[in-house]
Amino acid sequence: MKRIAIYLIKWAIIFLVASILVFTVVRMMPSTPVDKWLDAYHLPHTEENVAFMTQKMGLDKPLYAQYVQWIGNFLHGDWGVSLVSGEDIRQRFLDKMPYSFSIGILGLLIGAASSFFLGYRAALHRNRFCDRLTTFLTIFSQSVPMFVLSILIINAFSVRLRIASFFTGDGKYAIVASILLTALYATGGLSRVVRSAFRDEMSKSYVKFMVSRGFSRETVLLRHAYKPPLASLVSAVITRFAGVFGGSTVLEFAFAIPGLSTMLVSAMDSRDYAILQTYILVVIIWMFLVHLVLNLVLHLIGARRDA
Repeated sequence: MKRIAIYLIKWAIIFLVASILVFTVVRMMPSTPVDKWLDAYHLPHTEENVAFMTQKMGLDKPLYAQYVQWIGNFLHGDWGVSLVSGEDIRQRFLDKMPYSFSIGILGLLIGAASSFFLGYRAALHRNRFCDRLTTFLTIFSQSVPMFVLSILIINAFSVRLRIASFFTGDGKYAIVASILLTALYATGGLSRVVRSAFRDEMSKSYVKFMVSRGFSRETVLLRHAYKPPLASLVSAVITRFAGVFGGSTVLEFAFAIPGLSTMLVSAMDSRDYAILQTYILVVIIWMFLVHLVLNLVLHLIGARRDA
C-alpha cells in the first residue's frame, strides 16, 4: 500500500507541476488568440476590439484566477470551450480520439507482437534471415522518414495501381495504411530489444543445462526463458505509448486523417490556449494510465517468475 500511495502522490505532483508549467508556457507564445482571431476576420487591432475579445475569451482576469478556474473545471470534467471556435473541447477530443488511438495503439500492438517473434528468431539464428531483417528494419526506420514512405505508398497504390483511394470514402484505407506504417517503424527497434534479451538468457546456466539435457533451444526459450525478454519489450513499449497522441502527426497529415494531431497543429496556429492546455494534460493522464497498466503487467510477470 505504501508503494501505491507513493506512486499516486508522485503522479499527482507531476500533474500539478505540469498544469502550472503548461498554463504559463502557452501564454509566453509570441502572439495571443485575440490577435489571431482579429487577423482571421481581417479586423483592425484597435484598443476597443482587443479589449472586447479579451473579455469575451475570459483573458482579462488575473492569471491565477484563470488557472484556478481552468484546473477546477478540468478536474470536474468540464474541459471548457475553444477560445477561437467556441466548440466544446471534450467533445472534439472524443470525436478525434478514435482516429489517433486506432493508429497508435493498434500499430504499437502489432509492432510489439511482430517484434517478439522476430527478436526470438533473430536470437536463435544469428546472421540469418530474421536477424538481418531486424537490423534492416532498425536502420530503415531511422534513415527513411515516415512522410516519404507515406507519399510513396499513396503514389503507388492510389495513383498508379488505383487499388485504394486514401482521400475519399470512409477513410478505411488511410487508417489501415497508417496502422501498418506505425507497426513497421516500431518493429525494428523493439525486435532488437527482444533479440538482445533472448541472447542474454541463452548465455545463462539454466538454459544451457536444459539444452544439455536434450531439450531444443526453441522449446527452452519459448517455455522457460520468455519472461525477461517479454519484460524488456513491455518496458520499451511504455515510452512509445506517449506517441499515441503526437506520434501520428505525420501520418494524419499525409493521409488527411482528422485526428488529435491535426487538431493540435490547428490550435497552435490559432494560439488556442484552452485546447493546448487540455491536450497536454490529457497526454499526462494517458501516460499515467499507460504506466499503471504496463507496470502492473511487469509486476505480474515478475510475480509469476518468482512463484
